[in-house]
Amino acid sequence: MTVTQEELMFLQSQLEGLESIFLELIPFGVELKRQHVQDYYEKRFDQATRPTANVAENELKRQFNTKANNVRNLVDAAESLGDAGNKLNLIRAAATLPDERQKPLKGNMSQVCQKLLYENSLDQQTLAQAMAGGDLAHVEARVLLGSLMFLIVDQLECNGQQVSVQELLGKIIQFVSQRGILARNDPFLIEAQCALEAMADD
Repeated sequence: MTVTQEELMFLQSQLEGLESIFLELIPFGVELKRQHVQDYYEKRFDQATRPTANVAENELKRQFNTKANNVRNLVDAAESLGDAGNKLNLIRAAATLPDERQKPLKGNMSQVCQKLLYENSLDQQTLAQAMAGGDLAHVEARVLLGSLMFLIVDQLECNGQQVSVQELLGKIIQFVSQRGILARNDPFLIEAQCALEAMADD
């Protein structure tokens, strides 16, 4: 899979929007609607500029607007897949280029990722079949990495046993890298590697 630098930058901006949703908006209960997103960042900007700290207000405003735009664009893309409140739709929207967005995930990867995100459980057999059968292509790999990166648990339930999120993420990164499924500079792969390092530090 060859991805142009422009497409990688597009995916990077979507990933940044996804991070903002999972790390800033969802924890504070912000409704994923365009106006709610804009209102949130307008309020954040007002709060950030009240102190007398030495900041360049125009640059700060530009950064907040960029972040708000990334999130709003991602919310729009997720709504084209269904409900923007569905975490899997958000990750799918961020992990795809526009012409890939309406294509369903290969195999049963939707089921695997849905269980990860909403049940904190691993469908190990289905995942193994997807990896062995070639269903883990570039979009599926990004969605799987995204699903693992934004989990807030350390362990997953799998057939009555516990599976380490850190170990599973490491195995997926290794598999994707060795098979060349994603380019080495793919933002989702880079971010997953950073997440894995952060888990190791903890």
